[in-house]
Amino acid sequence: MSDEPWDLAPPTDELDVAAALDDSIAALGHDGERRDGQAEMAAAVAEAIAGGGTLLCQAGTGVGKSLAYLVPAALAAAAGKRVVIATATLALQDQLVGKDLPLVAAGMAERLGRPVRWEVLKGRNNYLCRHRFGEHAQQQMDLAGGPATPAELARQRQLAEIQQWVPRTRTGDRSELAVAPDARVWSSVSVTSTECIGAERCPEGHRCFAEEARARSARAGIVVTNQHLYCIDLFGDGYLFGPHDAVVFDEAHQLEPVVTQVAGLEITPAGFTRLATEARAVGAGGAAADAVAEVAERLANELVPLRDTRLGAITGDLESLLELIDGRVTQLAAELRPSRSAGPSALDADSPTAHDAAGGNGDGRDELERLRVGRLAAESLTALRAALDPPQGTVILVEGRGRLRLAPLDVGDLLASRLWGRQACVLTSATLGPHFVGRLGVPTADHTYLAVDSPFDYPANALLYCARHLPAPTSDAYRAAAIDELAELVAAVGGRTLALFTSWRALNDTADALAEHLSGIRVLRQGGELSNGALLDALGDDPATVVCGTMSFWQGVDVAGPALSLLAIDRLPFTRPNEPLAAARREAAGSDAFMTVDVPNAADMLAQGVGRLIRTTADRGVVAVLDSRLATAGYRSRLLDPLPPMRRSVDQAEAIEFLGSIRNQHA
Repeated sequence: MSDEPWDLAPPTDELDVAAALDDSIAALGHDGERRDGQAEMAAAVAEAIAGGGTLLCQAGTGVGKSLAYLVPAALAAAAGKRVVIATATLALQDQLVGKDLPLVAAGMAERLGRPVRWEVLKGRNNYLCRHRFGEHAQQQMDLAGGPATPAELARQRQLAEIQQWVPRTRTGDRSELAVAPDARVWSSVSVTSTECIGAERCPEGHRCFAEEARARSARAGIVVTNQHLYCIDLFGDGYLFGPHDAVVFDEAHQLEPVVTQVAGLEITPAGFTRLATEARAVGAGGAAADAVAEVAERLANELVPLRDTRLGAITGDLESLLELIDGRVTQLAAELRPSRSAGPSALDADSPTAHDAAGGNGDGRDELERLRVGRLAAESLTALRAALDPPQGTVILVEGRGRLRLAPLDVGDLLASRLWGRQACVLTSATLGPHFVGRLGVPTADHTYLAVDSPFDYPANALLYCARHLPAPTSDAYRAAAIDELAELVAAVGGRTLALFTSWRALNDTADALAEHLSGIRVLRQGGELSNGALLDALGDDPATVVCGTMSFWQGVDVAGPALSLLAIDRLPFTRPNEPLAAARREAAGSDAFMTVDVPNAADMLAQGVGRLIRTTADRGVVAVLDSRLATAGYRSRLLDPLPPMRRSVDQAEAIEFLGSIRNQHA
């Protein structure tokens, strides 16, 4: 990465994608090998970027899809184009900028005769806000030395570390910190996009870390970001990424839920409580803030009985309550407006008043903080008015602990109007079946679909075992029988197990039973004392380990080698029947909803889960599905088709024998 402007001059000689890919593979040294599927994908990505087309590519595990799109992206950037790469997980984003892009840069630099430059752009709250740091964190540091709880002392130490880090950091990105700060500490020194008062008004706007990151990304040929931020910009004003020639969505199977979240709105009692609290903190509101806080509690009481339901419309008492809240937030927003004495010129970043505020002028800082809280109020009003008059195609849901959510029923129309055809689009994932064309609204006649098989020898190295003899998952006898089955399999391989569950109750019941019955094997669980990352480290460090995880472990987990030799799945991952958004989509699909909505969703998630097992050419193992429907249901072929070509069996003895051979091999 570099602060120097991106050189938009085209390369002096043409460099084809195959040669460039060879350069990057050579840079891997002993770890590099040419893969036909990777070369095929790279050529297709290069063609899509050059022609401005849309490519959907399902790339099996081991294809090396990151290099397959980074190399064409680097070539396009060298020719003066801008490419945005949007991932679904922070782990992949870090891998791209920390490992893969430096590799591509090293491999291609000699041929290109120039550096490959890229930048990372994250959400605003990932960067320290200099203004908020000076306003809040310093005040907390001034309180150090007085009576404090252990938790408060820990936060003061973290603030002291941040204070020492600020003068040294170039980016202000919290990922630079050696130890991630407590969420409360970081929120005291950062702002969300809603809270930001704008660089033109902020006294620190001329040296804002978030704005500097955006400016650097505008000069880069490749910008790495996340799907959430890209979609915020896509459905906003396009300010963050500006014009670009291509976008690559990695982990593209996640794009639909990301768009659903970003394009929707939510209203929560906690949000109004926070608004009232922050208004009081800046000396505004008074009775108006109290009125908003009071009505937040009434909203919570109104939403509790509606939990996990879908509303056809907002009517009756809930409608009256939202109208009342609208009026009270409107009154509070009026009281939060800056006073006339602090007009626009007084808040200009280059004005003396603004710089006085940065140096300790209380009045100036108060006005800026009132402006920030006023933006929170405006955001609340936008959501309230959308709920009272929802756009066509919106589903109204009540989720979790009283969260009123507005979500689009179909993301295809949204993407068709904003994304497809405006620049080249590449979507890739290990589980990106042809049905995603319809789900994402990709124009039927204006795209290319490519499936690239994994280079791994699945028939020789992996067994897909379905415990067909177990009771149906709906049976009262199922859980005890499934636990006994899993215990036998774990004992055969001596641990080395990741067990995936579709509910927390099943996870905890199974973990408790395994811990009681397995001797010499430790049983760890998600939600316990260890973080998710520490759980995976523990599995890698000690083979006599079982890790039990729920839905977040079905994707993105990468434990290579014999440490993970048994992947157990308790039930087929069908969406809960009462999940409101899924229910709305089933209703829209009509009589064929199970086969067009439920089965494809379950197949995608099952394929993601199964993909956790074989991660390298040397890996061996068993996927054990403890749900007899995979072997007996009429729709089983729809679930099996997306899975890697493993050997299949319903014979427990065969699975135990294979697991025993793995244990003996690594004894």
